[in-house]
Amino acid sequence: GSITGTATLSGTVGGLGLAPGNSATIQVTGGNVELVVQAAHLLADNPTYGDLLAQGEMSTLRTLVAPTLKATGLQVLTITDSQGVIQVRLHDPGGLGVNIAVNPLVRAGLKGKATSRMTQWQESISLSAAAPIYQHERLVGVVLTGVLIDKSFVEYLSRPGAEVALFYSKRLVVNSFQDVPEEELASLLKSMEVAETGNARGGNIHQLKLGNQDYTVTYLPLGEEEKPWENFILVGVNRRELDATLVTLKLVIFGVGGAAALVGAFLSQGLSLGMRRQIALLTEGTRRAAREELAGDIPVTSRDELGELAESFNAMTRALREKTRQLEEERDRIAANADFLSMIVHDIKAPLTGVRLTIESLQDETVPPEMYQKLQGIIQGSEGLLLHLHNVLYLSRFESGRLELRPEAVPPRFLVQRLLTHFAPLARHRQVALKNEIPAELPPLWVDEPTMERVLANLLVNALEATPPGGEVAVQGGLLALSPFPELELVVTDTGCGLSREEQEGLFEKYRERRHKASSSGLGLYICKTLTEANGGRIWVASEPGRGARFHLALPMAAPEGG
Repeated sequence: GSITGTATLSGTVGGLGLAPGNSATIQVTGGNVELVVQAAHLLADNPTYGDLLAQGEMSTLRTLVAPTLKATGLQVLTITDSQGVIQVRLHDPGGLGVNIAVNPLVRAGLKGKATSRMTQWQESISLSAAAPIYQHERLVGVVLTGVLIDKSFVEYLSRPGAEVALFYSKRLVVNSFQDVPEEELASLLKSMEVAETGNARGGNIHQLKLGNQDYTVTYLPLGEEEKPWENFILVGVNRRELDATLVTLKLVIFGVGGAAALVGAFLSQGLSLGMRRQIALLTEGTRRAAREELAGDIPVTSRDELGELAESFNAMTRALREKTRQLEEERDRIAANADFLSMIVHDIKAPLTGVRLTIESLQDETVPPEMYQKLQGIIQGSEGLLLHLHNVLYLSRFESGRLELRPEAVPPRFLVQRLLTHFAPLARHRQVALKNEIPAELPPLWVDEPTMERVLANLLVNALEATPPGGEVAVQGGLLALSPFPELELVVTDTGCGLSREEQEGLFEKYRERRHKASSSGLGLYICKTLTEANGGRIWVASEPGRGARFHLALPMAAPEGG
């Protein structure tokens, strides 16, 4: 399973981001593991890679998977054959031909199991995932992906006054504690052993003196169930920083309280002209702050308590301006990531389209049946890769707030027919019938056409993959009768295996995998729900095991012309 650790520290640390009675939670490695697990599944799910590995065409396989290492930010990418012998190793080509079947991840993959775990790699820690590679239901190898946790990662987790250390096999591997003698590191392990027994008074929280500094430390086990304390992360808060922050916070609280009391006393007896002016300036400043106008400080006209209050107010607005600037930079960074993903999709889509056109031209020629099947497999794999890339791109745009919708009147039958024409070759390959059962007289939808096309494309691909040869996938449509406002209903139906009640629960959640798509990214139906709701619609499913599935879309109807 995934390796995710959470450590909790309670206390009052204003400068460190902690508040009285609250908890500061450090989430470790969760996002990195999701990355390596998705990458492993994406590579293992590509039938072309399985064919190339089975045929021993390692040079071609290495060329095809090489862009994945750069595009996903992986630092480890290895592919073995069915015996565990390394055939492709992009991060360290010198390891080719080495048998690593004893590696726990590879061993699990050779048994047909996808897994992930934390292991040591040279002077760092590796978060790795493995997935089996199949060719026509025959296991032909294992793909192993990973990222490294080194000193820079731990320093990223650290904050002023708080330090982080990572232990692997009870050995210190990465450390951000400064000026701690080697002989005193033994006290860390000793206190961890007390925490491991569960007999410590404060649980996993201890007071330790390291070097000339006092720390409050807590431990988070990261090991496997049978040895949870074999690997762990340690978080320490400097007591000097903590005490200084507490003193400052108390002074601020008492100062503001005393100033407020003095202001009330003076107001009750009559305010001088200077005090009235300062209060007026403070009032105007708070009004500007309420309107999010934080352009400058308010003038300080006195050196009494009101002046101090004005100084405190100015300090607060300066802090708010800095936080606003940081939020804007974070927004720009997210937007840049969306642009980067868009560039990746564009750069990959162009060569994939060229490959598909070339293969489709080869299909027009006389080729042996087995070669025809391989060509179809390559086309299917390229379609799946493009679908995954587009889903990631739309998700990034939505979460960064850059998904722009342009609603317009869209004829539903025309939209569906265009998609059915696009997926007709895939349906013929799977021996599944495609039907457009939307009435021609159905009024147009009022939606953003590109996003709605993405929703229907995801639903059609899922329906085709769930339907056995000889089955049928149809798209139906009609007016939604009991809706309080004008809506049209589109229904994507299939004659596949259907879904149980348990499978339908949380079906539209992010990274939720379906039974017949065990190695998918789990984004398709989440994207369908997100984009449908963004267009003002709704989506739900009706299904029973063995009776296929019906995915319903309720969408706004365009107003009649002149209405």
